[in-house]
Amino acid sequence: MVENDKLATLLEWFKENKVTWDNTKIDVRAVDDGFGVFALKDCPENETLVKIPKSCILSAKSTGVANILEDEAIEGGAALSIAVMYELAQGTESPWYGYLQALPFSEDLPIFWSEAEKMLFKGTELEDVVFNDQNDLNDDYETVVMPLVEKYPYIFPKDKFTLELFCRISTLVSSRAFEVDTYHETAMVPFADIFNHRSGDEDVHFQTDFDVCDACGELEYCQHQYAEYLEHGSGDEDEWSDVEEEEDDDDMDDAASVEEADMDKDDDDDESLQDLEELEDAKVDFWKEEDEDNDDENKDTCDMVLDRPIKAGAEVFNTYGPLPNVILLNKYGFCHDNNKNDYISVAQDNVFSTCIETIRDELFGTSQESEEVIEQIVERVRERFEFFLTNEPILCPKEDDDEDDEDEEEEEEEEEHEHEHDGCCGSDDKEDEHDHGCCEDDGCCGGGEDRSPPYFANVEGLYEDNLICLLHVVFVDDKLFAKFQENIEEALKYFEQLAKDSEDGAKKKNADLIETKKMVYTVCKRLSELRRQDYLDASGRWVPIEQDIQKRDNETTNKRQYYALTCYISEKQIVQRSIEYYDSRIKACELEAKSASKKKQKSRK
Repeated sequence: MVENDKLATLLEWFKENKVTWDNTKIDVRAVDDGFGVFALKDCPENETLVKIPKSCILSAKSTGVANILEDEAIEGGAALSIAVMYELAQGTESPWYGYLQALPFSEDLPIFWSEAEKMLFKGTELEDVVFNDQNDLNDDYETVVMPLVEKYPYIFPKDKFTLELFCRISTLVSSRAFEVDTYHETAMVPFADIFNHRSGDEDVHFQTDFDVCDACGELEYCQHQYAEYLEHGSGDEDEWSDVEEEEDDDDMDDAASVEEADMDKDDDDDESLQDLEELEDAKVDFWKEEDEDNDDENKDTCDMVLDRPIKAGAEVFNTYGPLPNVILLNKYGFCHDNNKNDYISVAQDNVFSTCIETIRDELFGTSQESEEVIEQIVERVRERFEFFLTNEPILCPKEDDDEDDEDEEEEEEEEEHEHEHDGCCGSDDKEDEHDHGCCEDDGCCGGGEDRSPPYFANVEGLYEDNLICLLHVVFVDDKLFAKFQENIEEALKYFEQLAKDSEDGAKKKNADLIETKKMVYTVCKRLSELRRQDYLDASGRWVPIEQDIQKRDNETTNKRQYYALTCYISEKQIVQRSIEYYDSRIKACELEAKSASKKKQKSRK
């Protein structure tokens, strides 16, 4: 089916399912291998462009096999993927056929590249991501899909539920689904997924009433909520008691008025007929008014709302969020230059070994040391690592924790979904907020291994607060660390003072603190130098980034090579910035140490 035919079928399906938009203001057109939304006239900020009834979204709760998914306790992305596969297998019999036939089931994602092409990711953040994604999909297919095929072969025929199709549908779902509400959870939202992506410069956002009954999806009160109230009680006792009182009052009023109503019935009938005749003579369309009232009551929709004014002729963009290239390419099939959300990562094991190496070099330089001394260094670092990791939630609380506390005090009627700070220890390492490809719940970091999470450096090459905080714990002197162990408040005071000194630009420098910072920066630089090894060419040479850019812009023969090199170049730039930055901080510490030493000598004289 050609793109225009697919689009015509899709638009007709929208109308049949009461997806509403003003076709004098926006238009859906074919763009490249898909579709896009374009403005036909100027539109103001905060205008709702599209309203999508939740009754037409496709989720694990709305699919024809919702009961099986529930009985088999299948949830999350796998459940939605199976739901889409089932509806696809129904062909034109599926209620979502008009929508599904327009989806791109062959998006060019790295997981589908050849093994030779995947080698372009060697050393980059994408190398493990793509490998682990494939392993996770294979595992899900074996443990979730195949049991369904074997148990319900007449519902899930094997030829319609192959591993290849499961992989394609899973990646499709991952790239297009929205978080809808507590009932549907993650779902396919027709029309909302037509808006193309633009990083940090979007025109619209996705808006929905998130808090609905998680048993039936009702927005307003329902029997499930009332039954739960009767069984367990509720924080909304006043609200429910008001409902009950109103019902009791209504019953009393009804009983009291029955006799009066009977007496006046004949008079009312005559008056009603007269009123009806007058309305008809006035050509009042009371049926239309009733329909409009019903439309007003149907408020449970997913809306696409303008964040800013748009001009006629412009494409209207959504955003998938502040995502790095590793996620953009892996999930959506594209990436771009100068992505401020890019990062590099270092493994916790490498941090541990680099700390040991740095202490050893500081103590012994190039001379030999005994195994006993090395073991003492290892135990010192291990003890401090364990202290930090145990107390990390206290020393470096996540911003989400504070937000959750605020959310408990405030109830928000509407949730927004975009298509997922200052250094806590005064390290100057201020990090842009972004999502890490290896931290995704859908398996970017999976593979079934129980391994420690990595630490990240942002696009400027600065390592995250948690790593800087950890390194300070590792390198503070023994006396101060003993205070940390006795009372965690001492550690909090240390980091608070560190942050304050950094903000105020304190002139008075403590010699021990200068040395601690120097050691911290030394480890950071060495970690980036270690990461640099991953980007050397086959001959072990660091190719200048300018040559990489020239090769990408002038020698690439297809988009795959172009995008792979874009990721590669961005990460090399981060590594280079990181090494240069921490080298400058080390030199600054050395100058401060010399200055402090001279002042100390003068004061003695």
